[in-house]
Amino acid sequence: MKPPVESLVKPYGFSKEKLPRTLSYPLKRSLLDAALQSASVYTAVYSVMYVGRHNEKILLDAFHTAEQSTSFSAGRVLIRIWAVPRSERHRTEQMLLTDGMLKLCHWLTKLETEGNVWRGVDHRLILQINGGVLRQREE
Repeated sequence: MKPPVESLVKPYGFSKEKLPRTLSYPLKRSLLDAALQSASVYTAVYSVMYVGRHNEKILLDAFHTAEQSTSFSAGRVLIRIWAVPRSERHRTEQMLLTDGMLKLCHWLTKLETEGNVWRGVDHRLILQINGGVLRQREE
């Protein structure tokens, strides 16, 4: 049986920018941690940033650093959660919980399942709203 997320030492760095009253974060940290833990991809993340600026369409993006990089983040991921207008918080949270966390965790699983060629280069996952629908894009 896995220990509850609350009892785990956070393996990643964390920062959260202060928000103006007009913005809100679309996902609580505890919900992000629970999704990462239940998918067993918790340790793939080296940092999580809650960005206090609204990005027209992007809700979440994740950056994988190539394994052969000399950076301390080599082979691990930075996740950014972007602020949304306060009036859209509940709707975007539901999108992230019902579909977005599955997409993120599946992508993070690639870190362990893809070959050296995939892991040997940088990658970016973008979860964005397009036409009122949550879409995934990779770079």
